[in-house]
Amino acid sequence: MLPHSDDWTHVLRPSAQRGSRIVVFPHAGAGAQRYSSVLAGLPDTVEVVGVTLPGRERRAGLAPRTTLTAAVSGISRGLRDLAPAPTVFYGHSLGGLLALAVADAGGGRCDGLVVSCSQPGARSRPRPEHPGSAAELAEILATHRLPADALRDTSLSPARQVLAHDLALARDALRAVEPLRLTVPVTALAGTDDPLVPPGVLPLWARFTSGPFRARLAQGGHFFPFTPNGQGVLLEELVAALTAAHRAGPLRPDKVG
Repeated sequence: MLPHSDDWTHVLRPSAQRGSRIVVFPHAGAGAQRYSSVLAGLPDTVEVVGVTLPGRERRAGLAPRTTLTAAVSGISRGLRDLAPAPTVFYGHSLGGLLALAVADAGGGRCDGLVVSCSQPGARSRPRPEHPGSAAELAEILATHRLPADALRDTSLSPARQVLAHDLALARDALRAVEPLRLTVPVTALAGTDDPLVPPGVLPLWARFTSGPFRARLAQGGHFFPFTPNGQGVLLEELVAALTAAHRAGPLRPDKVG
């Protein structure tokens, strides 16, 4: 029997000291466990908490469909139950949009936001060739080689069904985040060769905060954080964000790679 936890969040890596915390919001089609090795180089004092949408990992027994409202509510509920600690939200691709929405909703403590390869709202995307919710979703699905009826296509593998429903969630999140404004520092990262999120849209993330903004490019494509060089870039930026949140002296990665 597949696991079907109702918990949207769980501790990926505990820390006895818990000097600070990273909350990981994964990309479409993925679960938080995918980021365990990527974030292994964070200092031992950093607790890592993962967000898990339905249909994968600990929640594989649940249907993968959800709404942005349900996701933000469920994630926020889980994060509010955590012990207080300086906290940075990190989201990759779809995860960046979810992290922004949860931070705006007051879903637990958020002292900074770091996003990678994430579209900064609907305004950053090319005007759809065929306007309309269904047509826009079909275009998004097509970029991931999924059919227009992927949400109803039972012949797709479970992994492809999860991806399709996550992309539908991303379509809704792109629109929903447009009016959101945080006050915490925001760092936006992009790959130099990312066909899904071109580097040129990176500055548009600045409009989501009245606080400090930083943008940085890294060599690679849409999944640059999963390469040795990209992992190093990500860890540097996460540690910088944690240091700003912690305000108790510099932190340094224990290891990279």
